[in-house]
Amino acid sequence: MKLTGDIQINGTEGDTRKELALELKEAFAAVSPFIEKHTALVCPDCEHLCCKDKHGRYDGNDLVFLKAIGAELLPAQHDRKESGPCRFMSERGCSIERWKRPFRCTHFFCDPLLKSLENDNAKLYRAFVEYFQYLISVRQKLLD
Repeated sequence: MKLTGDIQINGTEGDTRKELALELKEAFAAVSPFIEKHTALVCPDCEHLCCKDKHGRYDGNDLVFLKAIGAELLPAQHDRKESGPCRFMSERGCSIERWKRPFRCTHFFCDPLLKSLENDNAKLYRAFVEYFQYLISVRQKLLD
């Protein structure tokens, strides 16, 4: 595999990466409703926007996943201020599906959001934590 402009994945390694990427996409779909339930409660009243444009930019690891799954990449907009609000932010939260977002967007939980997640039904919260850990492990396998 080569990580310089385009990522090349060949043979069996490519098949395994695609399988892991599809598994990761499913894991994102599984955790997203629980997270979105809480972002809908917390984010509208937020006075300190965490979703900055610098966080809405892909890193190399994001590109490995997106290329393995064959996803179309969102165009970069380097002329935007990194400290400004994320270009994907809408009135209803993020305008792109969770699996297409940079991983840092799914992995970051501000204190109010974390508190909201933790205060949900204990059984649901434990299941979310376990599945989120699974998501991270699948992502790590993909990147190894």
